[in-house]
Amino acid sequence: MKEITSINNELIKSASKLKEKKYRDIENCFLVEGYHLVEMAKDYLKTIFVLDENDYGKIDGVEYYLVNENIINKLSQTKNPQGIVAICRKKEGKEISSNTVIMLDNVQDPGNVGTIIRSALAFNCFDIILSKDTVDIYNDKVIRGSQGAMFKVNIVYHDILEEIRVLKEKGYRVFGTALKNGKSIKDISFPKKSVVILGNEGSGVREEVLNVTDDNIYVDMNKDIDSLNVGVAGSIIMYELTNTK
Repeated sequence: MKEITSINNELIKSASKLKEKKYRDIENCFLVEGYHLVEMAKDYLKTIFVLDENDYGKIDGVEYYLVNENIINKLSQTKNPQGIVAICRKKEGKEISSNTVIMLDNVQDPGNVGTIIRSALAFNCFDIILSKDTVDIYNDKVIRGSQGAMFKVNIVYHDILEEIRVLKEKGYRVFGTALKNGKSIKDISFPKKSVVILGNEGSGVREEVLNVTDDNIYVDMNKDIDSLNVGVAGSIIMYELTNTK
């Protein structure tokens, strides 16, 4: 049983740096914590740090270290750590292959992105394309917000306008989300191959993106509310998208 007792250990210091995006990009690795997320990430696990020796060595092919509470607290990004933190390899993005595609255009709140990913898996939307200025999916709040769903769907970063062109050539119909010149989702019949674009929390989908969509849609709301949280709106649209075909 391998054990680390000092927060100044080089491996611990290196792992702690993965809380920052620039180090995640350099190392091509990220952190997950908690029993559920570690289990969901099992195909990407590299190293696991555990507080309880009963958790040591439970997953084959992964390097384990028994550590103390100070080390768990140094690696953790939650108020009440569960006593297990892992270093994972980043996922490799795959070619878009499903009939239902979700695009995120400059969505910045990690909680919203996590919610959208979680809902995408729930409603069988297995391909998600993110603009290059959308928040990092390896942000701790994205991972926790997705409840591990990010490990079960294909997520890629691409130029949104270029991807719209490519997907249109493959027969997809592209729907933006906007009140201006938009249609109620109640009036839309989604075709088999559909793309839905969700936009920035403050400014929505960029105008240049809306200009190349096939239709723009919105969710009907009470007149006393002017907008929905993008995670909520996206979840409603994904439900309709996969249940009306």
